Amino acid sequence: MMKIAVTALLGLTLAAAPLIAKPAPKSAAATPKWDLKLARSATGNHLFGNPAAKVKVVEYISYTCSHCAHFAMESKGPLFSGPVRQGKVSIEIQPFFRNGIDVAATLLAQCGPDSKFMGNHEAILATQESWLKEPTNPNAKERWASTDFGLKMKYVAQDMGLYKLMLGRGYTPAQLDKCLANKALGDKLANQTADAGNRIGVKGTPSFLINGKLQDAYSWDALKPLLDAALR
Repeated sequence: MMKIAVTALLGLTLAAAPLIAKPAPKSAAATPKWDLKLARSATGNHLFGNPAAKVKVVEYISYTCSHCAHFAMESKGPLFSGPVRQGKVSIEIQPFFRNGIDVAATLLAQCGPDSKFMGNHEAILATQESWLKEPTNPNAKERWASTDFGLKMKYVAQDMGLYKLMLGRGYTPAQLDKCLANKALGDKLANQTADAGNRIGVKGTPSFLINGKLQDAYSWDALKPLLDAALR
């Protein structure tokens, strides 16, 4: 009996109490997922994450580098879904040419609007073992000797299977040919490669800068503790 009375009293008390509005919980959308944010760095390279992040990483990458493909696979989850998403780390992708195939692959990775870059970048690296082989075209050597930049890049892309890969990603031949003929971009990235080697001391790929300092790390296992230390 007493229990019923108390319950009833509490109910009356609550009903009579003034209503105090509680702040609405922050929606998940209010916190940006920085790993999905793409910008351009001061040098014009693709930059993922918070441009104002405490830790700024530059990754020098070659699309014909098997270690670069391994790094992309191993770091994707823990790096992009962790500190990059949280806005603590930004990643700038800087191409580093080791050969002519790198030039064609990079022009294809950067083909079209920026929104397509990450998908292109990941697709080329993820399928590296299938296309990075001796060209099946017996005339490849002669074709690649073309003095026309766009034609040479097209032959390289076709003979290596990269052209077919990008057609499968929804590009038209006309779009790919236009991107592969972008000599201005190729020259700019070649100059960046030379500068990275001569001024910064980059010797191979993948290589990394953390807040402007070249690191002695060439894999995710080696880079992770250096990032952890920089984040402290």
